[in-house]
Amino acid sequence: MSDPDAPFQRDEYVDEPGISGARWWQTSLDRDAQPADPARRDALRNLLLGVGVIAGIAVVGAGIHDCAKDDWEAQPRAALEMQRTFGWAFGAASESLVFDGAGTSSFDRSKLPSLGADCAPARGDLARFAVTTIFEAPAAKPKASADGDPQTFVPLSDALLPVHDAKMDAAYARGLALADLFGHAKPPADAAVIVDLPGPESVAFAAGASQRLDPVFLFDNWPHPRGVVPAHLTLGALAYYQPLWERTRPTRPAGATPLFVLDRNRLRPYSDEATQFDNRHFAKLPSAASLQGTGIKRVLYVTTDASSAELDDVNDDLVAYKRAGLDVRMVAATDFGVVPGADPSPAELERRVLPAYYGGKAESHGAFFLDYPWADPEHNTGASALPSAPRLWRPTPRTTPFSSGSGGSSSGGAARPTPPGFGTIPVVVALGTGVVLGAKLSRSGSWTRSSGGWGG
Repeated sequence: MSDPDAPFQRDEYVDEPGISGARWWQTSLDRDAQPADPARRDALRNLLLGVGVIAGIAVVGAGIHDCAKDDWEAQPRAALEMQRTFGWAFGAASESLVFDGAGTSSFDRSKLPSLGADCAPARGDLARFAVTTIFEAPAAKPKASADGDPQTFVPLSDALLPVHDAKMDAAYARGLALADLFGHAKPPADAAVIVDLPGPESVAFAAGASQRLDPVFLFDNWPHPRGVVPAHLTLGALAYYQPLWERTRPTRPAGATPLFVLDRNRLRPYSDEATQFDNRHFAKLPSAASLQGTGIKRVLYVTTDASSAELDDVNDDLVAYKRAGLDVRMVAATDFGVVPGADPSPAELERRVLPAYYGGKAESHGAFFLDYPWADPEHNTGASALPSAPRLWRPTPRTTPFSSGSGGSSSGGAARPTPPGFGTIPVVVALGTGVVLGAKLSRSGSWTRSSGGWGG
């Protein structure tokens, strides 16, 4: 073993180009070939000791930092579940809803608690098909609080406004026109209608048809200030027509044609979890067997216009209806043209809308049952001149993110597959306890232990 007090000495002399960095050391050995003094050895020893202490501090500091930043993580949770737990505006409680076409005329906020009952189907055998989710939202209160949201909770019933615009008036007139055809059909059409328009327009279509058809609403989400789906506009439209629902529901004829009402915005694109709240949902239509059990033999799917196909989440259902022997057809809402300058009927006059007719004029209105031969046409007006795409359409199975794999579901949408992450949001969860600290979108993910979960 070497003597630690012996002077340094050079055993080899290296002078290669690739090791030129060692020359300063060799030169110093030549200059200091004499035994080193004790003071120099002590200084070198202290220098090495100091470097080691600094490195140790750095390692400990890094460990502390990691512990501080790893006390939470983002996890996906069902958006509707989070709203029911922490409030309808979870993660954005200080933000306001933006209403287009909002007004306050003929709006009695005190009647909102009965909105769900007024919008329930009149037929008892249809009540089990209704999806009442959206009607729960106005009066719902949070069951817990999140650190990131203000402690003062504002109920949705206080933030809601009625919604009404020109597009809704046109949809209302088209609903009246379809109800007129089904109301005078001889023999009765034994059909169910599915209207799949943007939320407020679907509501208005149902309002126009509600004196003769029985609306069954299928809105399975809640409004949110950053919602991908503008469900607050749909709820505002429902509130606008509440006096009409209250009046028409008790007067609908026994055995009225069921009208299943969907929001076509339910599958809107979702791209940014930092700024959007994923309140999308899929349609929950009755199964083929359930419809047949209520005497339905035919299904009419109302889409937006002649270029609009059925949405992905209802393809399986419509194919299943066809395979079960139901006659499934499509009609475009725009096939019922609103006529400028025409004299409105009393029902149309009540809502200040112009009349609409199949084919765009009174003379072609009766041709509906020529194109859809489910009843005798009221007037034999000859062949329809409407575009052929909607009336010649028949459901065809296709692969979608909602496909069951069997080319048609028999469950009515109850257990269909859904795309990964559909209808979910990222929430911040405390590690160790599993407590939800808040929605990730509310503070852009700036969370620390020192601030009790919230950063900034």
